Formats: sequence, C-alpha cells, structure tokens
Amino acid sequence: MTEALFIGLDLGGSEVKVGLGDGNGSLLWHSRLDSHGRDGGEAILGALEDATTLAIAQATELGGTIRALGLGTPGVVDHETGRIRYPVANLGGWCGTDLPGFFRDRFGFSAVIENDANAAAWGEYSAGAARGAHSMVMTTVGTGIGGGAVIEGSLLRGANGGAMELGHTLYAAEGRQCHCGLRGCVEAYAGGRSMAEEWGRRAMGRGVVIETRLGGDPELSDLLKAGSAGDPLANEVLDEGARALGRGLVSSLHLINPEILVLGGGILEARPRHKEIAIETLKESILPKALERLTISSAECGNRAGMIGAFSLAAHSFGSQNKGVEPQ
Repeated sequence: MTEALFIGLDLGGSEVKVGLGDGNGSLLWHSRLDSHGRDGGEAILGALEDATTLAIAQATELGGTIRALGLGTPGVVDHETGRIRYPVANLGGWCGTDLPGFFRDRFGFSAVIENDANAAAWGEYSAGAARGAHSMVMTTVGTGIGGGAVIEGSLLRGANGGAMELGHTLYAAEGRQCHCGLRGCVEAYAGGRSMAEEWGRRAMGRGVVIETRLGGDPELSDLLKAGSAGDPLANEVLDEGARALGRGLVSSLHLINPEILVLGGGILEARPRHKEIAIETLKESILPKALERLTISSAECGNRAGMIGAFSLAAHSFGSQNKGVEPQ
C-alpha cells in the first residue's frame, strides 16, 4: 500500500505556497508559485490548479498517493460550504468561490478550506511552537495583523468563521481610520501598512523627505529599512506600533487565558526590537492571573506555518472521517 500524502496550499496576494506532508505532520516537499492575486478569481484558481498538479507529480515521485488537500486562504470561510463569505481586499473576484467543488471536479479528492491565519495557528499547534499545548493564541504581524486560536484541540472559528480578528479588536475609540472601514482598530496602529502611512504623514508634517524604493508613497519595506538604519522618525513610529501591538493582544489573552502565545510574521522576524517592546508592553498591561502560566514564544514554522497547517488539517479531517467521527 502506498503512503498516504496530503497537499497543503497557502494562498496569498502575490504567491501560493504548496507543500506535501504525511499523516504525522512531517513536511516532505514544498515550493511556491505566483498566485495571480490581482488578476481575478479564474486566474487565482488557475494558480491553485498549477500548484496542486505540481504537488501530485511530486507525490508520485515519492511513491505516495494524495488522499486530501488543505487550503489556507484570506477571507472568512463558510465551514458548511467551503465558500468565501465576503470580498477579500487582495484577491479580486474571490467572494463566493466554491473551492471544495473546484478541487473535487479538477482532481477528485476532498479539500479542507480554512482561513489563512487559522491555518497558520494550526501549523504552529500541530508542528511548531505550540505542540502539545492545551490552548494557544497566535498572531501574525505583517502588512496587517492576523490571529488564530486553538482551544482543547479545536480551532476557534466562531459562528460564521470570523473569530480571532485580532487586528480589528478595538484599540482606541474614535481613533485612526482602519482599512477595514472601522476606526481605532489595533491594525490601524500596529499593522505594517498603517505604520508606513503614519511614517509618511509625520514626515510630511515635519518637512522630512523620505526616499522610497519605488519612488512613491512609503511602504513597509521602506519603513523597516529606515528603522534598521537608525532613522529616528521611522523608529518612533515602529516603537509606537510595537507598544500598540502589546496592548492590543491583552484582551484576547484575558478572554482565552491560553498556555502559549505565538508571535510570528515578517515585522517580528525583521525587527527583534519590535518583539521585545511588544512583550514588555503586554506584560505591563495584563492581569497577573493571565500571565501566570503564559509562555510567549516566537513562531517556529516561519512562513511555512500556513502550508503546514493546511495539510495537517487535511490529514486530520481524512483520518477522522475514516474513523467514523466528525473532524473538529
């Protein structure tokens, strides 16, 4: 009997990460392709089809058989249908897409569809920093602020798949405008896109000229580069964002009281000082009972967490179905 293998796909606005894993959660192979995220739903599905075809060919080389597929995708996932419930900012034409039907029709096997932040949290829970934990919360800090939680072995999804929107918890009533349309969100202060915009506003107000990589408005990469070079204004904005992140995580820790908080994402990887400030601020702001048994850890799976979580969820679902019980 050939080995059962599972495909993990992690879809982003610019690329799709694809990997193969076994039933024990071990990553056996991985690659990445252009996701064509700005080209509309059909182009994105074409990229997912290419990635899946590549993974199937690799599975054949390894002497295994694909049993199921997992996909981590931006957006709110309806877990009864696997469809995306609302429009997604970086993926045009993605709302309403029948993803389980697409994979079933193209490849003939079942697909588990999950929000990308949830998939990353499951990756760290099943194969990373939160292995063996009773409960965990994960946040990813990049262009935006993502979040996921696992409680007693189950992902916290909420009534319609929209749980753990850490970036859109309230930070400051009537505060800065967030890109989601609300005001005062954590992401409006701690998200990379928002921090870059704030840097640009302050520079203009102080008569400071910012040199950007592309010659236009400052982006997150410009902000991080300037901060690393010692630019005082860039570090002022970044440090404030780190403090906002620390305070912004407190409510979720009070509500869930997890064993472990996993911190991941490009900003924390690129700027160790950012993580230090966020943790220091969090500890100053949190109730002692919530901190007593809390471990704070860096993500171990890096940018592969979503992909690992996706194939691990597929393996979990496949194994549960074949034991005659409902997957969690």
